[in-house]
Amino acid sequence: MKRALFPVTAIAFVCAAILAAPPAEAQSRVFVAAQGSDSNPCTFAQPCRSFQQAHDTVTARGEIDVLDPAGYGALTITKSISIQGHGFAGLAVPSGDGITVNAGPGDEISVRGLLLDGVGTGANGIVFNSGGSLNVQDCLIRNFGNRGITFPPAATSSLFVSNTILFDNAATGIGINPTAAGIITVILDHVVSENNGVNGITVQVAIAATATVVATIDNSVSAGNASNGILISVSTSGSVKAMVRNSTLARNDTGLLVSGSNATAWISRCGVIGNTTGLSALSSGNLLSYGDNNVNGNTTDGTPSGTATPL
Repeated sequence: MKRALFPVTAIAFVCAAILAAPPAEAQSRVFVAAQGSDSNPCTFAQPCRSFQQAHDTVTARGEIDVLDPAGYGALTITKSISIQGHGFAGLAVPSGDGITVNAGPGDEISVRGLLLDGVGTGANGIVFNSGGSLNVQDCLIRNFGNRGITFPPAATSSLFVSNTILFDNAATGIGINPTAAGIITVILDHVVSENNGVNGITVQVAIAATATVVATIDNSVSAGNASNGILISVSTSGSVKAMVRNSTLARNDTGLLVSGSNATAWISRCGVIGNTTGLSALSSGNLLSYGDNNVNGNTTDGTPSGTATPL
């Protein structure tokens, strides 16, 4: 019996279809949902369940969108990415860190609308080890055993935090501590750091680091922290220059402490009230006032180390 042959025309049709088929489309936007599954392709119709799976699926400079309220797990970020939590996405972090950024020098990371809760035992809310920039907006970060946000880069990078609340963390609300060289830009706007176990906000160049930090803290509140509302400090080399404006420092041990000859803070239109010490400059720290602050009702109001003259 003769074997039936597959028609030549059919073979040609199949080959042409294979050659004409477009490659799978790279996903620049992916989705997570409470009823999603990490075996899904992370599309709107078939969302993932975890942030990590969504991150690993989306292209660099892509976006993760949250579809409904849920906890989406801890996340390590290694590329430019945007996370849109829409105000109802959560991470409950009973151990370790919530979000860890280990990205490249030019990578830009944006996190918006998340609730990060350390439930008293998690380490840090957000840890930025490397990357170009981190932008945190409209977030609530609480109950971590160490810091809400810790920012210890070893190279030039930027931190932007706005409309964000950090409270009841065992150490510091926001800690900026570069570990080597580089230019570090920090902008904090409409930030509330309250009832943390050490400082509300720390901007510090520690021993062995040579970084230059330029920081602006604007329209913010640091209150009820066990040590300092804001600490501006340089241990040896490197420098910190910080502008603190339109902000309230209340019920801390010290409202604003500037320490080290390479640490300078300019303060304007701030309310400093109810602290054990209002203003303090130690170890030749430079605390310069524009003369338009309200420093009252502290056990010791303190005085700036000098005056600043607007140009």
